[in-house]
Amino acid sequence: MKKIKLLALFLCMAFCSVFFTACGNSLTMPTGTANMVKSGEVLVYDDYIYFGGMYVSNADMTDGDNKNADLEGLYRIKLEDGKISYDEDGNPENLEKVIGKVVGTENAFMYAVGDQIIFASPNVHKTNQSETAFDRTSYFKMKSDGTGLKELYTTSATVVNQSLLVIDDVPYIIEYDGTNIVKINVNTGKTKELATDVTGVAFAGEYLTSFDQDVYFTVDRTEEEGSEHGLTGNILKKVNILTEEVSVVRQEVGETITPSLVKNGYFFYTRTENGNTFYFANNFSKSSFESSETKLTTAITADITSFTPLGLNGENQPMPIIFKYQSKLVYSEFGSIEVKEILNEDVTVLFVDGDYIYYSTSTGIYRISYLDKQAQQISDLENFKTNVSYDGRYLYFYAQNEDNTTGNYYMYRADVNSAENGTGIRTELLSKLHEDDMPEDEEA
Repeated sequence: MKKIKLLALFLCMAFCSVFFTACGNSLTMPTGTANMVKSGEVLVYDDYIYFGGMYVSNADMTDGDNKNADLEGLYRIKLEDGKISYDEDGNPENLEKVIGKVVGTENAFMYAVGDQIIFASPNVHKTNQSETAFDRTSYFKMKSDGTGLKELYTTSATVVNQSLLVIDDVPYIIEYDGTNIVKINVNTGKTKELATDVTGVAFAGEYLTSFDQDVYFTVDRTEEEGSEHGLTGNILKKVNILTEEVSVVRQEVGETITPSLVKNGYFFYTRTENGNTFYFANNFSKSSFESSETKLTTAITADITSFTPLGLNGENQPMPIIFKYQSKLVYSEFGSIEVKEILNEDVTVLFVDGDYIYYSTSTGIYRISYLDKQAQQISDLENFKTNVSYDGRYLYFYAQNEDNTTGNYYMYRADVNSAENGTGIRTELLSKLHEDDMPEDEEA
C-alpha cells in the first residue's frame, strides 16, 4: 500500500513538472517590471507575455467555471529572443498557467505595478438569491509568479468604466458600476464610494498630470427641483481622487451634459446648445465654463459614433478628433469643426495611436493614418473579438483558429511591423488549443 501511495505521489510530481500548476505553483518571478499595453488586457513582462488563454462571455459562465479555470485561466508564455516556439501539433511551447482565474471577458482589466499584477475576474460570490452574478467584477492582486492572491473588491453591479491610476506612487482602481463611483487603494485594499446616484462619468485612462486627479460625473436634479419647480437639465460635478472632495462644476437650467472622457488635459463631453447637442472639450483654464470650452463638432451627436480624440503632438498640442459620421471614418482638427474624410467605409474603430486609427471589418484588422489615408491590413483572421491590446509592435486579440469546431476564441498576436514594412500578414497563436480545435492531420 505504501508503494502505491509513493508511486501516486511520484506521478503527481512528474505531472506537475510538465503542467506547472496542476498540483502546485512552481513559476519563477520575472526580474524586471511589466509594460501595461493599451486596453489593459495583456502584460509584456521581461521575456514573458501574460494573457487570458481563452475568451469567455459572462453570460456563458456557470457555477464552478471560475474556481480553477483551465484554458480560460491566466497564462504566460516565455519568449526566446522575442519569438514563440511551437510543438509538432501547433501549440505554443514555454506556456504556463499562472492562476486558474478567468480574465478574458467583457470587462477584462489587467495592469502591472512593480512585481504585482492587478486584474479583474468574474464574480464568484453568491447573491442574496443564491445565484452567482458573473456580470459583476472582482478585482485581485498577486505577484507575477501567481502567489499571494488577494481579492480587493467585488462590484455591486456590472462595470461601465474602470481604470488604474498611479498617483504619488499609489495605485488606485477607479470603477463605475452605473450608479456608484468607487476608489480602491491597491496597496491597502481600502475602498471608498466617491459618489452615488451617478448618471454619467468620465475619468482618465492613465495618470499623466494633476488634471487627471478629478473624476467628472453627472447627477439628476432633485425631485423637488424637477416635479415641483419644473427645473430641467442635470448637474455636472467633479470629485478629487486624493482629497475625495466633491464640487459642482455646472448646473444650468435646461441644459444636459453627458461626460465622455478625460484625455490630453481636457474633459470631453456633450451638451445641449439651441436645442441640439454637440461635443466639447474643456480644460477650465479661463474664468468661466463657456470661455474655456472648445467646440469640436458641428454635426449633432445623434449622427456621430466612435468619438475618439488622438493624443498630443510634439508641441504638446491636441491632435485631431476621430469619429464616424454618415457611415464614414472622418476627422476634424481640434477646434476647427471642419469634417475631413479618412475612409469611405463603415468600420469598427478599435483604438488610436499617434496618427493611426486601428479598425476592423468582417475580413480582419487594419490601420490607417489620417495623414496619408493609406490602409494596412494587420490580421486576416475573420472571427475575432474587438477588445484589442497593443504594445507598440504587436496587436493582441481573441480569435477563432481555422480548424475551430468549439466556437472558442484564443489569444493571438499580430505583428504591426509586417504590415508597415509591406512584408505580409504575420499572426501567431499564444494560447493552448482545445483538443477539438487542433488541426487535423493531412493525409499523405
